Amino acid sequence: MLALTLFLLLLCAVLVRKQHVRSAAALALAPLAILASASPPITQWLLDLAQDAPSSIAPAPHPRTAIVVLGAGIDQDAHSSRPSLAGNSRLMAAAQRYLACERNGETCAVLVSGGATTPDNATEADVYARELIALGVPAGHIVREQASVNTWQNARNSSRIIQHDSLRVVLVTSGLHLKRSLIYFRHFGVVAEGLPSDRLRAAAGWLPSAYNLLLIEVMVHEYIGVLRYRVYNGMGWNEESIRQDSVTPATTIRALPHSPRPASPSVPGAHNRAPPPAANAAPARASPRSPPTA
Repeated sequence: MLALTLFLLLLCAVLVRKQHVRSAAALALAPLAILASASPPITQWLLDLAQDAPSSIAPAPHPRTAIVVLGAGIDQDAHSSRPSLAGNSRLMAAAQRYLACERNGETCAVLVSGGATTPDNATEADVYARELIALGVPAGHIVREQASVNTWQNARNSSRIIQHDSLRVVLVTSGLHLKRSLIYFRHFGVVAEGLPSDRLRAAAGWLPSAYNLLLIEVMVHEYIGVLRYRVYNGMGWNEESIRQDSVTPATTIRALPHSPRPASPSVPGAHNRAPPPAANAAPARASPRSPPTA
């Protein structure tokens, strides 16, 4: 976003130099709008619109719960792999929710979704599972989905493991990423509760900043992902959606600011049955590929 702003300003300067003043004045509106959006009050207002507001409402008990954690990347060096900053916040939220389920006497499991970003790296699912075990989640209650490399694949592959049983699904991801993730999961027949793991805030002050421009860029990425989903649906390019009549609807919960994977993984407590095929299902088409977001 910063590079785009500088490019537009440079183009305006070229137009002025060539005496195309009116064109330069019209074009200057774009970088000025971008810079205005990067001022802290406006950035924070946009963030409030894009993120779920915090709430202290406790979730109602449910006999069976699957907590789905979406990968947010890993930091890897020569010695070890560890979750990214956003990944750590998701793991903390998931572990807290699991322990709350356990205290309520519920049957709970954590499904970690995320593959390897490069062939030589460990999968997000393996790295995150290791950290969940350290946070007190039993290894036997962790299921790993190790093939996803973007949000669309997270939703598709996780929905197959959940198998559309009558259990409550809690989707844990970053607040800015939550709305798009819920839409993708709903496409595959999973109506989940949203549990935002973090809430971003704009930099303090009144003047535009590079950090706020970065936040604007992330927000634009999320809105483009939702728009692309709508367009692909309208064009029939998305994979066939799954009917939701076998899924228990749930509302969004608003939150405050290693063993080998089985060959056919399933969430503990769920029946191992395949999802019902959609009526008149069309052949699968190319799916939108959304790069992982923070």
